[in-house]
Amino acid sequence: MSGIEQCERIHINVSGKDFLDMNVLTGEKRGLGLVEHRDYGGVPEEGMGLMRTVMVAHLIAPFFPKIVETNFGVTEKVFIDELYKYYGYRPPIFKMSDEIKFEKQNKGEEVLQKIEYASAHSGGLDSAYRLALMQEKKKPVVAVHLRNLNRKGNHEEFVASKKQCDEWKIPYELVRLRNNSKNDGFDTMRTRDFLLAVVSAVTAYPYGVNKMFVEGDMVEDPAKSHFSENAGAWKMFNNLIAEANLKMEVEGIDVGDIETVGEVIRLEKSLGIDIIPLVQNCFSATYQLPNSRQKWVRETPEIAKNSSGHWCGSCLKCRRMTMGRLFYHDPRFRSVPKEEIEYFVKDTYSWLRKYRHNGDLVTASFLKHLEQLR
Repeated sequence: MSGIEQCERIHINVSGKDFLDMNVLTGEKRGLGLVEHRDYGGVPEEGMGLMRTVMVAHLIAPFFPKIVETNFGVTEKVFIDELYKYYGYRPPIFKMSDEIKFEKQNKGEEVLQKIEYASAHSGGLDSAYRLALMQEKKKPVVAVHLRNLNRKGNHEEFVASKKQCDEWKIPYELVRLRNNSKNDGFDTMRTRDFLLAVVSAVTAYPYGVNKMFVEGDMVEDPAKSHFSENAGAWKMFNNLIAEANLKMEVEGIDVGDIETVGEVIRLEKSLGIDIIPLVQNCFSATYQLPNSRQKWVRETPEIAKNSSGHWCGSCLKCRRMTMGRLFYHDPRFRSVPKEEIEYFVKDTYSWLRKYRHNGDLVTASFLKHLEQLR
């Protein structure tokens, strides 16, 4: 999965509190920083070093430079070495100029209520499922939301994630990124989920968390997955988490694509709470919503009436939600007529043919359930 023309050199300088604000000094202006987060005073320096390393990886992943120059020491270089090898590149040479020394944090570890589990929480379906599952199992969990991780939808995800945790009475930690890394699109998955995991792990550390949950469905075959989707890469990452003294393990939870919708419907009934109306998964920008929804209001009024106003209805994520709710008999859809189901199925097949570039994101589960709805 290589094919990127490597650049020769990238120079990254670090500054700011905890030295978590990184700027690329070569080429187009780019950067990545943690600008709002809890105090990390009690986190082991090895854990902070691992987080900085993954941040560096996220900045260089679009270009795979042959030389990485910094004003700070990069620890746990094995992570970046393995990233390069995964895509068929020779690991980079690291050079240091004007080194900034990290001062040991004097502030002691903040004493918080012990919570055994944490979950990286976007406010989308899969992360909502993880929180609800922990509630059903009566396992205390803290949610960590990394704002501005993605290119768009960040405000909506923040609002949804916070509202979910407020309504479900789940402790909530917000980390706000300054993210103009230019690492986006599907290729952001080279490093994105590792960035999400390590920031969430460091943030959850003061709670004494033993296990951090992220989205699962890791793939064994490197030819079929990016680095942060690969099962072997996650095994390596968990070894680094252990070596960094973060005292937890990162585990992926996944019950399938459309199957997750069915599980959430079951959990709503089991827990007696609303989940689906609070989910924010839509790919569309806010300004696109009115036009996108018009078709569904006109052609499938019952589906539209019982679907959240912040869903466009037409993107892959919204179609996933509608399909799962139809297939697994969401009680809110009990009055949806057969004609609307038929229209949805026909339109989705047409959408798949028209937007073939979505092929990498369409799962076997999606296609199987769509066929069974015919």
